[in-house]
Amino acid sequence: MAYQFPLDKLGVINSALSATGDNAVNVADDGSDEWEVCSPAYERALGYIMESHTWGYAALVVTLQPSPIAPQDVKWDTAFPIPPDCVHIIWVKINQDVGLSPPAVTTFTPLLYDILGTQSGPVIVCNAQGGPPPPVPPVTPAAVTLKYISNSGILTDSTSGTPTMIVALESFVMSAIYRGLHEDPAEADKTFQAAGMLLQQARTRYDQQKPKRQFFNSRMYAARRIRRPWPPLGIGNWGGSDIPG
Repeated sequence: MAYQFPLDKLGVINSALSATGDNAVNVADDGSDEWEVCSPAYERALGYIMESHTWGYAALVVTLQPSPIAPQDVKWDTAFPIPPDCVHIIWVKINQDVGLSPPAVTTFTPLLYDILGTQSGPVIVCNAQGGPPPPVPPVTPAAVTLKYISNSGILTDSTSGTPTMIVALESFVMSAIYRGLHEDPAEADKTFQAAGMLLQQARTRYDQQKPKRQFFNSRMYAARRIRRPWPPLGIGNWGGSDIPG
């Protein structure tokens, strides 16, 4: 028999309530004390979990559209509004081959950028047209691509998470149950710390699925690991004379 996975919001909450000896809820938003405590705890914990790591199943890649308003910081020439569903930025890359004739091979490279706040929301500011002056919107800006953790669509639910991540999420909800329903802050704190350790395990296990990275091999460090004989003493050598010492 296959184990029960994945779990949606109601499933995670009822699993946590069962573990703490409380009554399960039949439907969402039933107005019970159990739901009123667990639902916001689930949402806050899931948001914290999603922002804490680069979960591939929650990552989106989009091409940003430049803002018609130049950045207030004159060190940058172009501003790009950040998508409203962005929880955490993974990387920003730029393709400066846009508008070339004949078209060049598309190559996206890491971009030097900053994040600033505006009246309409946060923006990514960069030098998409080669840098100021003048800091004006480019006629043909380079293509700026953003990879980020999103909280839209199915990604707002726990059904895409890994088994260990679900156990961590359930533990965060259990911590809220101990604090809100049982009024036991000591047990709540202990469960919260355990949830944090489970989350670290979930991040590690998830990263083990990815291709292995090549470690940087320092030639200097490698040379220091090799034992070499000392030069002989004497004229023309380190000692300066034929007499030792």
